[in-house]
Amino acid sequence: MKNKEQKWPSHIVIVRHGESERNAAKDRAKRSASAHSFGLGLRDMDTPLTKRGLEQARETGTALAKRRRFDTVFSSPYKRAFQTAECILAGLKHKPPIVLEERIREIEFGILDGLAKEGIKKRYPEEASRREREGKYWYRPPGGESRPDVALRVHSFLGTLTRDYRGKNVLIVCHSVVVLIFRRLLERWTEDQYLRVDREEDVLNCAVTAYRYERRARKLALDCYNKIHYRNDS
Repeated sequence: MKNKEQKWPSHIVIVRHGESERNAAKDRAKRSASAHSFGLGLRDMDTPLTKRGLEQARETGTALAKRRRFDTVFSSPYKRAFQTAECILAGLKHKPPIVLEERIREIEFGILDGLAKEGIKKRYPEEASRREREGKYWYRPPGGESRPDVALRVHSFLGTLTRDYRGKNVLIVCHSVVVLIFRRLLERWTEDQYLRVDREEDVLNCAVTAYRYERRARKLALDCYNKIHYRNDS
């Protein structure tokens, strides 16, 4: 009867993937005025973790093993997320199943995929202007998604959690935009609240965002946001 009264999982732990080859290439592009792209010739979903990213994931798994026993691990099907999930799982004593979940995949960038800011201006000047006018939250590139588009699929995924994982401890491995969309939905943010948090601090690689179910309030409460369990030398 208790599980029927409880709508949510007991704990939801959300982890962004470790540093990927694209993350490293994007950082290099930002430091170079002449670099207009960082796609590396790979599909976004095929981008692997760097050596540093693998280490981040392993250390995160070791830390999580001391705090929680998970019933299920949900992972974006993108390679960098699945690699992160596997590394985290290696550190856990109890090995729950990994479920690949397309609804928590990376936001789709469409024709702007792999392009740095200056590359967008040079190749698609009209899109650069439209992006500036519509704003980061609502802008949808041709062939891609807006933040509300991502929210629709994450909202659907949350419905699965409330239906099938009540009272469970769930680990989710996904992407930075998806982490913020989880927060927008669970904490009922407005566009302005989303953008303020997005401006204040990037979601770090392998950062942990955690919620716990509060029985009296009958809702999820934020335990931590953007917490890392590895040495950050950047």
